[in-house]
Amino acid sequence: MKNALVFLAKLTVSAALIWFVLSRLSLDEIVEGLENPRWGWLLAALAVYGVSAFGGALQWSWLLGRAGIRAPATEIRRLYFIGLFFNNFLPANIGGDAWKIVDLGRQQKRHLGVFCATLLDRIIGLMALSLVGSLVLVAASGLDIPLPRHALLLPVLLVALVAGLAFLLSRRLRRLLPAVARGLRLEGVALRLEKLVGELGRYRSHVRWLNGLVAFSVGVQILRLATHLLVARGLGYDLSLIQNVQLLVLIPLLAVVLMLPVTINGIGLRESVSASLLTWAGLAAPHAVGMELAAYLVQVVFSLQGGVLLWLGRGRPREGNS
Repeated sequence: MKNALVFLAKLTVSAALIWFVLSRLSLDEIVEGLENPRWGWLLAALAVYGVSAFGGALQWSWLLGRAGIRAPATEIRRLYFIGLFFNNFLPANIGGDAWKIVDLGRQQKRHLGVFCATLLDRIIGLMALSLVGSLVLVAASGLDIPLPRHALLLPVLLVALVAGLAFLLSRRLRRLLPAVARGLRLEGVALRLEKLVGELGRYRSHVRWLNGLVAFSVGVQILRLATHLLVARGLGYDLSLIQNVQLLVLIPLLAVVLMLPVTINGIGLRESVSASLLTWAGLAAPHAVGMELAAYLVQVVFSLQGGVLLWLGRGRPREGNS
């Protein structure tokens, strides 16, 4: 019942935001911006996003391997792509992560280890995206390129993520959380927390390796940002250098907003925010909405292979069930 109410609330917010956008923008203008696609650029966007997805799967596999979870590379890619499919087609953007944790956790009998690797994967990815946006923001400020004040959210978020990651991997956390739980006479919770911080502790002595992983993740995020710029080209929007610089700050900011769990897969929120935020890059609001809608469709098209992999994997024997 609770899940149904949450879904209904998100559906209502999505519908309200779509109505809000369409009450201020002409649907014909949005569609007009999609009517003359340059298929070469759009296929390039799909290819670049695909490379970033393979990079994301590799990043997740490295985190799993560091935790001692030695799943075959093909299986990790399969689960990662199924996760992308669920992220786009389930009414919650963590649905894919839940699938990966449950499925691989069952196979490897390491649910908590897979959870921690997936959590760190999410944190590092967001940290890398915030870092790219923050660096471009600094460069844009030095060149007097106009950007909204709330772009400062990116460096603030970056600092918060770095501090949060340091706390998660600290020895102090290992002592603090179980002690707090025991102080509240929650022995069962204390034992589970000890296991959690124990799993996170596997990464504690590998700071240099984690720094390298963040650098790799920066490359992955740059490819994902490039997808949006290629989509703009594919829709016939010939952006100037200044506009590209602005979008390299605004799109990460949009991505952060889309993490808010208030709509169905960002539907409505994406369109309403892009209609106002991306106009800072000189895009007309209908073109901004069309660009982000097309970029989302590129991701959806790529993620369809995850649905195929899920269907092909029906009934296959699982290691955890043998």
